Amino acid sequence: MTLHFGVHLGAQTINEAKVKEAYGNGFIHVPYLQVFVAGNVFLGLSYEGGYEKGALLGVYADQATLTMRGLDLTLGYEIRSKAAAGYLKAGYGLYAYRQTIPTTPFAAARPVDHRRSTAVAAAGVKVYPQKFFYLAAEVKFVPLKVKPYDVAVDLGGWRFLGGLGFSVDFRSR
Repeated sequence: MTLHFGVHLGAQTINEAKVKEAYGNGFIHVPYLQVFVAGNVFLGLSYEGGYEKGALLGVYADQATLTMRGLDLTLGYEIRSKAAAGYLKAGYGLYAYRQTIPTTPFAAARPVDHRRSTAVAAAGVKVYPQKFFYLAAEVKFVPLKVKPYDVAVDLGGWRFLGGLGFSVDFRSR
């Protein structure tokens, strides 16, 4: 059995134009674990956090905050040479999103604090300067259409990530 673990850092985009205009894209961190279960096939578990953006909304410029985080379970396939690897992975994500506007009575009475499950997909590369250490780059897409009130909003988008990781091989030698 082989384990890979590490952390990615990078940019998160938001598809919905009005949300992007108000809050903007953000910075996220993604710690992860991959367990190779059969040859080049791995199961992955990752946490996505760090997106928390403030904005002034409405004609009274009410202070608002949007927070998003997620947990992904994926199945992936990696093709590796001695010094590099490429991989594809897809799976299931559970994402939580919360918008708070404490100064507006309606928003304070009906806060947006929901969870939504969705498919996730990613592709990446790893470069191994050492057998046990690698640098990684990943592009991930999360489709996240939500409907907190009566209007659908697309909080999904791309993640452009870079990071580092470690590989531990538990197989007999």
